[in-house]
Formats: sequence, structure tokens, C-alpha cells
Amino acid sequence: MGKLTRMAVTVMGCCLFVTMAGCAADTSKRDVAGPYQTWDDVIKRWIGGKTPDLYIELGPPNLHPHELEDGRTEMVWDFGIDRMPGQADYYDILPLYGGNLNCQLHFIADKEGIIQEGHRVGCE
Repeated sequence: MGKLTRMAVTVMGCCLFVTMAGCAADTSKRDVAGPYQTWDDVIKRWIGGKTPDLYIELGPPNLHPHELEDGRTEMVWDFGIDRMPGQADYYDILPLYGGNLNCQLHFIADKEGIIQEGHRVGCE
């Protein structure tokens, strides 16, 4: 095998490796199999998830995100006031609790935008 052929095979092998490494599956399980049963299910689904993906599903938080003293960011969705809808609204997968909903979802993300924790206020 000539020097040029070996070099071409090496380059193609490196390209294949980089392509396969870039296609590594996300090990987090955020696929939705159907409507959420509870608001706690919504929260559990997003622990370990990425903030931009959460914004796509729930829409942007309608209460201004703020930075906590430790550098993390708290984001709040209040479902009792007007908000910009996300895909969960479009596909109607949020828990159904009837008309007047007194519910806030709070998520806290680290500096890299990974959701570390969440809790609900109301949502009974």
C-alpha cells in the first residue's frame, strides 16, 4: 500500500471515529410517552436536562430568571398567569387539572445550564 493510500485510510478512519463519537446517544430519558400524569412527573423528567430544551418544552419562564448567590439560576413558570406556550402546550401533554390552576414550577440550573433540581408551588 502506498504512502498516500495509507494516509487516506487513516484520515477516513479518523473521520468515521469523530462522526460516531458525535452520534453518541443522550443517556438521559426525556422522551415523553404520553401526557404527564402529575406535575411532579414534569419536574422529574427535567432533572439532568438542559435549560434550552426545557424552554422549548414549557416555553420561556414567565417570571424573570434570576441568579442565586451560589451562581445557579432559578427559573419559574407560573401556570396561573399568561405565558408564552411551549411544545408541551401545543401537544397538550401537561397534567390536566381544570380551569383555575394555581401552579408554579421552579427549576434550578447550574452555571452550565443543566437542571439540578425542581419543585412545585401549588399544583394540587
